[in-house]
Amino acid sequence: MTIRRLFTLLFLLALFAMAVRETLDPDMWWHLRTGEYILQEGIPHQDVFSFTVPENEWITHEWLSQVVMWGIYEAGQLPGLIVVFALLITLTFWLIYLVTPGRPFLAAFVVLLAAITSAIVWGARPQIFNLLLTAVFVFMVERFKDGKLSRRLLWLLPLFTLLWANFHSGYLLGIVLLGTYVVGNALQQWRGGDERTLSWPDIRYLAVITVVSFLAAGLNPNGAALWIYPFYTLGSSAMQAYIQEWHSPNFHATMFWPFVAMLALGVLSFIFSQKRPSWDELLIFGGTAAAGLLSARNIPLFAIVSAPIVGRYLLSSLMGTAVYPIVSGEKQAPPPTTVMKILNWVILIVALFGVLLWTADKIGGNEMAINERYPVAAVDYLVANGLADAPGYNSYNWGGYLIWRGLPVFVDGRADVYGDPFLFYYLHTFELDDNWQEPLDEYQVQYVLMEKGANLTTLLQTSDQWQKVYTDELAEIFIRQ
Repeated sequence: MTIRRLFTLLFLLALFAMAVRETLDPDMWWHLRTGEYILQEGIPHQDVFSFTVPENEWITHEWLSQVVMWGIYEAGQLPGLIVVFALLITLTFWLIYLVTPGRPFLAAFVVLLAAITSAIVWGARPQIFNLLLTAVFVFMVERFKDGKLSRRLLWLLPLFTLLWANFHSGYLLGIVLLGTYVVGNALQQWRGGDERTLSWPDIRYLAVITVVSFLAAGLNPNGAALWIYPFYTLGSSAMQAYIQEWHSPNFHATMFWPFVAMLALGVLSFIFSQKRPSWDELLIFGGTAAAGLLSARNIPLFAIVSAPIVGRYLLSSLMGTAVYPIVSGEKQAPPPTTVMKILNWVILIVALFGVLLWTADKIGGNEMAINERYPVAAVDYLVANGLADAPGYNSYNWGGYLIWRGLPVFVDGRADVYGDPFLFYYLHTFELDDNWQEPLDEYQVQYVLMEKGANLTTLLQTSDQWQKVYTDELAEIFIRQ
């Protein structure tokens, strides 16, 4: 085994180990229960989990993701979800690695930075299909620009869009990405073009593919409504204001520092590169960077689409230096001796064993991690005391877990289903506004389940209308007197 091959395999193992995460996403629970419901009852078009908005329309734009997640759970329970989603994340960044210049060494460095940048959203959640399909689109168009993919194979893009539109409403990113390639290459042709600029016939061909892909997205259970749905979520003031992923990144938090590093590396690579970036690269890099600065949930998309661009211009910046032959992959190492081959295999086996132990440790600690994040014992109390079917007021972050346990919820992570007016009404109580008890009375709430020490529970302790009946290190339950 050569050093290059060993390095590549260690790179893949590192990606997988990074992607192994406990199943702690708050929305995973209702996604799983929805997948089960779809297989038993069909795709719901109205809310089926809350007692507050059962008449509200539910555009189940993630229905196929939910069915797949439930299928994985049925086959392998929560450990199965951990492993499969880690494999999907690994595949995502392997595809990006294959179109990043400077393989294996420079490309691996850039893609690992991109992976760390995007890790803020990793887990067992439908958004991972967004990341994977974004990588598929980048892989195909970049290979087409390099002359390594035929025109005919581009017709897979509408099929992938059809699949994407049933996995997640983020399919619109794929359409925008294709459109950006079309516009950017057209601008580049008008400016003179270079060896990677598409010809005018290829630009027109890709434009047709883009339009057909957009039309293909309409083939879903929600029909043309899915064309409009992404703009509804982007325009939701409640989601923008109260869901953390929609906020701009707080650069005091270390989790966002890799985003800064990748953004800075890209800008510096453009400045010191021996060739100027093309229009499509500038539009893709600048547009997704701006989206990431606007909302943290867009940072992983920036990392994926910009990695090949950063790699290309970082490599160009190093051209002529002593390290260029190594980082570009042009310098070939001498054939390994028998001893080196054996040593390389030993290193690979040790690394593989270490990753297996790491994965087993994460799986073994998953249940404890869930107990530390979600009100497992508090829900057990509700079930044991006949309150599981009663209307309750719950924490927004715990609504998905309550759905998983079979309890009707006041609210959960499906912000689009509840709508802005209801979410603000929910917050009327949570933030202790004037007449804060009005939502509790209107919906005849019998218990309140909230994080320990929340402002609401502190106030309820002083009320003669509510009695604390349960508390632990995580949660408190109050019942109406």
